[in-house]
Amino acid sequence: MKNINFIFLFIVSAIAYGQEIDTLSFYSKAYGDERTVYIYKPEFYKYKSDSVKLPVIYLLDGQHEWFAKPIISDIHYLRFTKEIPSALIVVIPLKDRIKECAIVDLKTELSLDKFITRELDKELITYNPSEIKVIIGHSFTASFALYSFYNHPNYYTSVIANSPYDQMEMLVEGFEQSEVIDKSKISISIGSSVKDIAHRKKYDNLKAQFPSFFESIYTFEANYSTHNAVPIVAVPTLLTKVFEDYRNRFFEIAQVDMEYKLINKPGSISEELNKIRVASKIGNYDYPPEISDINGIASRYWNNELEEYAANIYELGVKYYPNYYDFYLSLYELTLDNDKETSRKYLERAELLLKTVENNWEGKLEIIKEIQAKKIKNGRQ
Repeated sequence: MKNINFIFLFIVSAIAYGQEIDTLSFYSKAYGDERTVYIYKPEFYKYKSDSVKLPVIYLLDGQHEWFAKPIISDIHYLRFTKEIPSALIVVIPLKDRIKECAIVDLKTELSLDKFITRELDKELITYNPSEIKVIIGHSFTASFALYSFYNHPNYYTSVIANSPYDQMEMLVEGFEQSEVIDKSKISISIGSSVKDIAHRKKYDNLKAQFPSFFESIYTFEANYSTHNAVPIVAVPTLLTKVFEDYRNRFFEIAQVDMEYKLINKPGSISEELNKIRVASKIGNYDYPPEISDINGIASRYWNNELEEYAANIYELGVKYYPNYYDFYLSLYELTLDNDKETSRKYLERAELLLKTVENNWEGKLEIIKEIQAKKIKNGRQ
């Protein structure tokens, strides 16, 4: 059974998970000048291999701190609570919001649309994105988000439009007439009939005029919210809906009761690993286990004295996150009694990663000293 008093098992709580933000600036042919976006990378980004491809969330109106910051906080919270996967949050500031988002018709190309789907998309390749792409806008940019999705229904997997207004009749008619667009990928939120009067009135009129369209999409009616508050209250629900099949994808693997005992006898190790492989999906898209998934599944086997199963899960974790030291520490402990040479290599790898990959967070030096003490105890200096 796992030794819960071993110092290494407290490492996760000691890590100072730092959100890294990249500033990406490049010349845009679509605009004819330099543009800058901000990319929020998940905490485990520095640990992952190229086999871990991350969803992309495009957040428009990045020039408005009052809008962007709360939405980013919503996303962080949903990730922390395992409601949505970790993702690259791409914050896109606009220089002239009205000019850049004003819809002429559904076919006239806008510079912002070309910037996102052609230029920015190419720039993001170095971040190893997945095919899962969500675009979020508010008010004027909400209409743009719908317009961009209309023109690129196979590029985006979802669009979240918070309290849209501009050219909504044209947009709804276009979606209604399209036979190729999957309208279930569309989410629209709207505010109170008292506090978001004009936008809500247009929404209600269109809902009455095009009932089949509104029945085919997902809506969130924030009946107590002002126009500017709508995205703050709506986005958590709408994003959770977009990723509704994410949270429980590994639910049936190594299920335990309230005493942390396995409910069912597991299959062979290869069968259990195959279950994980099959479940590593978000909708139709591949998405491997995150670090917390690996730790959760492995710990359930370990605490039921299935050390070989746990070791195989951690080895899977090393495949996806080769720079994450904690997996090597767990493998060190799991192999110590049966294969001291392999165990030593795991311990030394963890030590190297702590010294080279990790920042200086509280408790790091204590762990390195503990590793060195273990090496001495095992006759390896």
